[in-house]
Amino acid sequence: MISIWTASFLFTLAAFTAVWAMHVKMKDAGVIDYYWGPGFAISGWLMLAIYGQATMTTLIYLGVVSLWATRLAAHLIARHKRSKSEDARYKAMRDAGGSSFWWKSLFTIFTLHAVILRLVSAPVLLTVIASNQPPSASMPPLFAFGLAIFAVGFLIETIADWQIDQFKRDVPESGLFQSGLWGLSRHPNYLGEMIIWIGLGLSAYAISGSILALISPVFLIIVMAGISIPLTDQHMRASRSGYAAYEMDVPALLPRFSSASKQTRKLPADN
Repeated sequence: MISIWTASFLFTLAAFTAVWAMHVKMKDAGVIDYYWGPGFAISGWLMLAIYGQATMTTLIYLGVVSLWATRLAAHLIARHKRSKSEDARYKAMRDAGGSSFWWKSLFTIFTLHAVILRLVSAPVLLTVIASNQPPSASMPPLFAFGLAIFAVGFLIETIADWQIDQFKRDVPESGLFQSGLWGLSRHPNYLGEMIIWIGLGLSAYAISGSILALISPVFLIIVMAGISIPLTDQHMRASRSGYAAYEMDVPALLPRFSSASKQTRKLPADN
């Protein structure tokens, strides 16, 4: 039998290839968001069925991953349907790629996402692997602490997405917003995501003892802070008037609570 790492990657690659095939017909690369969150949970449960044991800690762990994945997918799908158009970042790539974009996107978008998902989801696989070890008499305190951190990140991400959704129902898509969590951080959804995976990494480390469980959240933070946020800020500066001033006032991630209250603006549509 092939290793769990190989099997998980091959399954993830096949799933994203199937989503790519949907995108070719729909001409909308934004459908990749439909599988991004669920991909973590689906792969985890499948690998558990093949390679692991249904221990209490493993079921709890995969349960909270599934909770995160379900909420994120619901939010992204609703946002995509509401926009009624392809994400501006993917549209720019499509315009630049020309007639060959349809097949190049398999590698530049969908295969890349499969690789990133597999790297970030190492804590999930490590938890499945650890389920084959003799169970401990009690749940490790670090496991519970990690889940508490997950809960904080989940709450931040959920509130941030809810605030955006509420705002977009009343304000044109071209608007720019600074209120609630968005008045403290330009990307509170990204901040919540980072905290979520720090918590999941700690919990996986508690029961697996593998340093890979901690390296994966670090990788996610590097990708978000070094690539996703700068690209989003660049796009917003070019497409939304007032974003440069918002960028000066509000930090990218960690809030400055000493800052004076700011006036409500309008929302960066891609947040």
